[in-house]
Amino acid sequence: MTRAFRWMPHDGRRHAIRREPVAGEDAATLCGLPLTVQHTQSYVHWCWPTCPDCDAAWRAHEGIAGFPRSRPVPAPVWSP
Repeated sequence: MTRAFRWMPHDGRRHAIRREPVAGEDAATLCGLPLTVQHTQSYVHWCWPTCPDCDAAWRAHEGIAGFPRSRPVPAPVWSP
């Protein structure tokens, strides 16, 4: 499955951009920031926090529930 967007470190956060732009091309993040797609990124940049606006737009496009999600609470396990 190919997703319509990919993640790109920019301006201190990980932002989502359309998949098509290649290195050296100008693009815009889902939250509206302009950027130039970089050839390579340092590993540490991928550890930056995710932009909440890009995350919300990406999740809406993909049909993925946003955060916080309610999860069923598992029943406690009792052992004698």
